[in-house]
Amino acid sequence: MKLLIFEWAAGTYTYKDITETLDRMGISYRTVSYQFDDKNEDEFFVYRFFKVLDEDSYDAVFSVNYFPLVAKCCEDRSVKYISWSYDNPLDVPDIEKTLGLPANHVFLFDRIQAEGYQKMGFSNVHHMPLAVNCRRLDKIKATKREADLYASDISFVGKMYDSMFEQYRDLMNDYCRGYIDSIVSSQSKIYGYYFIDELLTDQMMDEINGHFKELQADTQFSLVRPALSYAIAAQITRNERLIILNILAKRMKVNIYSWSSCDLLQNVNYMGSADYYEQMPKIFKESRINLNITLKILQSGIPLRVMDILGAGGFLLTNYQPEIAENFIDGTDVVMYESIEDAIEKALYYINNDEKRRMIAQSGHDKAADMFSYDRQIGKIFGIAGLL
Repeated sequence: MKLLIFEWAAGTYTYKDITETLDRMGISYRTVSYQFDDKNEDEFFVYRFFKVLDEDSYDAVFSVNYFPLVAKCCEDRSVKYISWSYDNPLDVPDIEKTLGLPANHVFLFDRIQAEGYQKMGFSNVHHMPLAVNCRRLDKIKATKREADLYASDISFVGKMYDSMFEQYRDLMNDYCRGYIDSIVSSQSKIYGYYFIDELLTDQMMDEINGHFKELQADTQFSLVRPALSYAIAAQITRNERLIILNILAKRMKVNIYSWSSCDLLQNVNYMGSADYYEQMPKIFKESRINLNITLKILQSGIPLRVMDILGAGGFLLTNYQPEIAENFIDGTDVVMYESIEDAIEKALYYINNDEKRRMIAQSGHDKAADMFSYDRQIGKIFGIAGLL
């Protein structure tokens, strides 16, 4: 088998683990890197990519995340295009225009997202959980200096999700503002079921955009449901992260790793960003509790951060997610919370129970290594795509 790999030039988290797996499987490949300004239109890329495709014979093109221009090129040359995404939502404008191309085999880690596309008629969209490379992670050891640096009661790797929520909300009339506030309040209390899209009806979106027109008759702006849904989900996630981290930071040492600091976080240690391959595994190994607070719009899937923590052998405290609950035992492999109060209570309990924490971390690591190795997941992908 011979693959052409398209890599986003800015880098993708899972690329190295995937190519290491391909090497071990004896699969040859060539990598092409590029970064689009427009994922749907780029004449230079199309010209160059066609040249690469025509220079050799490939069984398939593979990419981390989905790129419509790659899909169109593969369709034109009758080459299979396999994409495996760790993003949710996919952040691809007008994705429906290319998603159904016969050359495509699209793999999404969130089952509900995949099922949503399947219900729209895209039978070539499949559910495939993400993977973990325990072969690599088990070899990583922190030096004494690094262990001292990364040691903490609680570690959180992620951002606070600034979004357009407040700007959208400020432009709404009182009725729409109250309706949106009710959605935020209700969804904040529910884990495992995302109902925001159901409540953003066509009538509500017309009401919101109608008021925008009243404020400025010549406006060309029209708020679409996916943008508002994401903004609401980001705001809920931001609120949850701020509340949990601020409460915990009053009682224990909390380290935050992020590209930017947040003035609303008090008493935390802002540690800057963390390199995915070198620093993050050591952070997870040296933290007593690793906290995962999933972006609300991710409806069922196991986020990459969860795989990263478990693969490194770290203790995981995470919000409830359906697919985490289906594959890992709460209190045995991971610890899940179902409210902010529950998260605080469990963090305080496990910070004082070292032996239980170590046993859970080891069990989670072993199960992730067994069930979600790259060899296993990539083998499944190639089988579904008809390459094995």
